[in-house]
Amino acid sequence: MEQNKLKAKDLITTAIFTVLFALVVFACSMTLGMIPFGFPFLVSAIGLTGGVVWTYMRVKVPKRFTITIQCVVSGLLFFIVGTHWGTVVGCVVGGILADSITSMGSYKNFKLTSAGFAVFCLCVHCGAFMVPLVARDYYYDYCVTNGMTAEWTNAFLGFMSWPVMLGTGALAVLCAALGILIGKTILKKHFVKGGIV
Repeated sequence: MEQNKLKAKDLITTAIFTVLFALVVFACSMTLGMIPFGFPFLVSAIGLTGGVVWTYMRVKVPKRFTITIQCVVSGLLFFIVGTHWGTVVGCVVGGILADSITSMGSYKNFKLTSAGFAVFCLCVHCGAFMVPLVARDYYYDYCVTNGMTAEWTNAFLGFMSWPVMLGTGALAVLCAALGILIGKTILKKHFVKGGIV
């Protein structure tokens, strides 16, 4: 029981990996965010590239609440830099669900780790892209206020639809699973040492 308690070094490690994961998100956002038709694929790119960071954190700090902490802090960081509330809610809800799923395997089960990350990515995707579908006027004002051009915003809203959201959501889940698999392949030695199967 004592081994499962979070210590100061665990929180420091969690903070470091939270920043690394946020940097991956920002890099993907800066790349795909420039293209209206590429933006719906943002969470897919995050799942594919961020899976390695997510996986390594599970190896380094396989303890309760670390995923929740990581995702809540990430959501706050995204909100501070101007991300709309839907994405933040997706981060928080996704983090809590991912933590719950991963904890069922005591943070040592690869399949549950993969499922947790996939659920997190799906929640972020839904939070990010349901808003422009159900509140288009709000989203238009949000984009223009935050520096996007009217041309970009209109092109994105014209492209975004429920079929697009569902299709890119499914892709996000697949990319998350693939990202975790890539992380496991790269960090195979650490997986064996950490007893993750």
